[in-house]
Amino acid sequence: MPLTRLNCEEIKEGVSFSAPVFFEDSVNMFLAANHPAKRYHVVAIERWKIPFLMTAGHKNSCVIATSSGTSDDFDIDDSFSEEA
Repeated sequence: MPLTRLNCEEIKEGVSFSAPVFFEDSVNMFLAANHPAKRYHVVAIERWKIPFLMTAGHKNSCVIATSSGTSDDFDIDDSFSEEA
């Protein structure tokens, strides 16, 4: 199945897709299939100025609600710490 260009504005917290979502290189995965986007996904798109993403799937019709203050709700800079 061919990959199609995905507007980054479609990536909102709780949205998931039927197939993996890849960076514009169509090789490196940004979001796994059927896994809802977290706040840090949305922040990454903005901070890294990602122009578009690629997917062979479609947006799932059911948006999974997310709540603030969960263990998944952290600053994206925390995920890239260089601790030994």
